[in-house]
Amino acid sequence: MLRRRFNRTCLSPHDLAICERVFNQVCADENLDPLEPDAEILAVMVVAIFRNAHTSERELLETVRSRRQKAAGTAH
Repeated sequence: MLRRRFNRTCLSPHDLAICERVFNQVCADENLDPLEPDAEILAVMVVAIFRNAHTSERELLETVRSRRQKAAGTAH
């Protein structure tokens, strides 16, 4: 039980690398400076989706893009 809980709260170097690649790709797609406050929101989103869905890198990227587009659509 403790191992399962640890795995949900901590990310391995491999997991972090996946999240970082997705973060960097979305920043590049949206011309978002990784040091801007909006990028911090993006980073939190990437990690949260990864933790909750534990998807592949491709699925993670698609999910993040989809949620960002929906959020941008409701903001207008």
